[in-house]
Amino acid sequence: MGTNLATLLYNVLIAFRWIGLIILTIASMAILISESAKAKLSPGKVLAVAGSAIVAAVVFWVLPSLVNYARVDATTLVPGQPIGGYR
Repeated sequence: MGTNLATLLYNVLIAFRWIGLIILTIASMAILISESAKAKLSPGKVLAVAGSAIVAAVVFWVLPSLVNYARVDATTLVPGQPIGGYR
């Protein structure tokens, strides 16, 4: 990280990721509690809610990096300066 802006953006990204993970955890706990209040909570439902919460957390954590990689690699697929040039 060379500049102060890059450091600031990186810190914002990390804070955004952690806040998102906390919100996802709270939401999955709320869903689990509401499902258990409705009826008997089967092990299948517990595993389904826990599994979907884990998948959502992993996707939430990895998605900014994937978008950044796609943005960086986009110039290799579609060059910024075409061969014929802009008219």
